[in-house]
Amino acid sequence: MDKNTFEEERQRHRIKTERLMLESELVKQLNGVIKKLNDEVDMLTKQKIYLQSKLKEKEGATNEKSNVGSTREEVRG
Repeated sequence: MDKNTFEEERQRHRIKTERLMLESELVKQLNGVIKKLNDEVDMLTKQKIYLQSKLKEKEGATNEKSNVGSTREEVRG
């Protein structure tokens, strides 16, 4: 292998190594973004469940009031 071929091979190896390092860093950054987004989705899911339960409680209380009112009407009639 002559000197030029050897240098070209070293340069290709250096470029491959640098590319792998950059790709590795990019993957780490993307994983961080994905984790933050997953955490946000989890928080929003919990918030949705909480709000749905509060809505059901409120609807239940409203239904109880309307049922009590209709029961009184039935007694009067």
